[in-house]
Amino acid sequence: MQSTGRFVALALASALLIGACTGGDEQAGGTGTSGSQDTGPTPAQSLTPGAGTFTYENAGLKVTVDIQGTTGTMQVDNGTDNGLEVPGLYVLDAVDGHQIDVEVQQGAPIAAGDSATFDVALGQVDVDAIGLLVLLFGKDNYGAFVRTG
Repeated sequence: MQSTGRFVALALASALLIGACTGGDEQAGGTGTSGSQDTGPTPAQSLTPGAGTFTYENAGLKVTVDIQGTTGTMQVDNGTDNGLEVPGLYVLDAVDGHQIDVEVQQGAPIAAGDSATFDVALGQVDVDAIGLLVLLFGKDNYGAFVRTG
């Protein structure tokens, strides 16, 4: 019987302590919780058909690809301490996922701290058919871009 009494006392004390935790926001008109409020799902981003901006950022390296239809430019800002080999791109098709190489015209290595701009040609692939755009430097795969516009 003594262990049942201890359990009841512990349960009652826990319930009182949990009920007393309000976060202190009631007086400010809050909900009693701290942190950001959930406003629901993030609205879908509206994209311009036939045009797209793709961004890659990691450890001081920023690459932006702007595409209109099947051609565009790639801006590379090498804020790292290392030189980069010749840049390359490929696309995974949005419909069936097959890989399509993108031509980086007059590609050249980029020294540490330097920037460079290159023209790119997608060939038969329209910007709206891009499922995933992937960045290469030499044979090294740096990963995927995020579509930002």
